[in-house]
Amino acid sequence: MEALIDTHCHLNDPAFNDTIDAVLERARQKGVVGCIVPSYDRGSLARTQELARLYPGMIYPAFGIHPWFLDEGALRDVKGYLEMPETVCVGEIGLDLSPNMPSGELQESFFTAQLEMAADHLLPVTVHCRKAHERVYELVKPFRDRVTVVMHSFSGSVEMMQRFLDLGCYIAFSGSVTRKTAKKYHRCAAAVPLKRLLVETDAPSIATQTTVASRVEPAHCAEIALKIAEIRGIPYSEVCLHSASNALRVFGIR
Repeated sequence: MEALIDTHCHLNDPAFNDTIDAVLERARQKGVVGCIVPSYDRGSLARTQELARLYPGMIYPAFGIHPWFLDEGALRDVKGYLEMPETVCVGEIGLDLSPNMPSGELQESFFTAQLEMAADHLLPVTVHCRKAHERVYELVKPFRDRVTVVMHSFSGSVEMMQRFLDLGCYIAFSGSVTRKTAKKYHRCAAAVPLKRLLVETDAPSIATQTTVASRVEPAHCAEIALKIAEIRGIPYSEVCLHSASNALRVFGIR
C-alpha cells in the first residue's frame, strides 16, 4: 500500500476525543503513516502534547495560535512547547481578514512573532490564509531564508501560488480539491511542482466530494491524493510518493 502523511489535521479537536483509536486505525488502513497535528488555541496546546506522547511515530505535534484565537498568554505558552523534541512545526498560524475577525494589526503582530519563534527554533510553519494572500506573502517574504512555509489548504490563484513557490513555500491541498466544481483548486493542483506538493485533510473542518466536513478524518487523504492524481494524469502512487517524501523533509520526520 502507498504511504501518505496527513500534514494538517486537528485530532486535538474534541470531536475526536472518544474515537481517536478507531480514526487512526482507519487512517492506517488507507496507508496514512503519520499525522501533523497543529494546535490552534490555548486549550489545544496540552491536548496536542498528550496525543504526541500517546501515539509516537503516528502523531507529530505543531504548536501555534490561530488568528481566530489570539491570546497573549497562549502566545507565551507556545514558547515552552516549542522546546519539546517531538515538535515538528509552528502552527497553525496566519491571517484571516474575513469579517468579524480580530484586527489585521493584531493578527499581523501574532503572525510575525510566531514566524520569529519558528526561525529561532529552526522549525517550519503551517499557515492559515483567508482573504489575505497578498499580506501573508509580504510578511513571509523576509523569512524566505529562515523559515520553511507550508501554505495550508491553499485557496489562492495559480499566479499567487507561483509567487509563494518562488519564496520556497510548499503548497498543501485539502478536501476542497476533490470537489467537482472547484476549478481554481484543480488548476493549482495541476500546476504545482511535485517537489512542493503536500496532502492534508484539516479534519474535521473541510469537506471532500464524498464526505461532510464533520466526518472527515485522516483516512480521507487517500481521496485527496487520488483526485490530484486524476487532475494531473499521473499514477496515484506518484502523488503518494512525492507528497509523503516532501512531508518527511519539511517536518524533519525520520
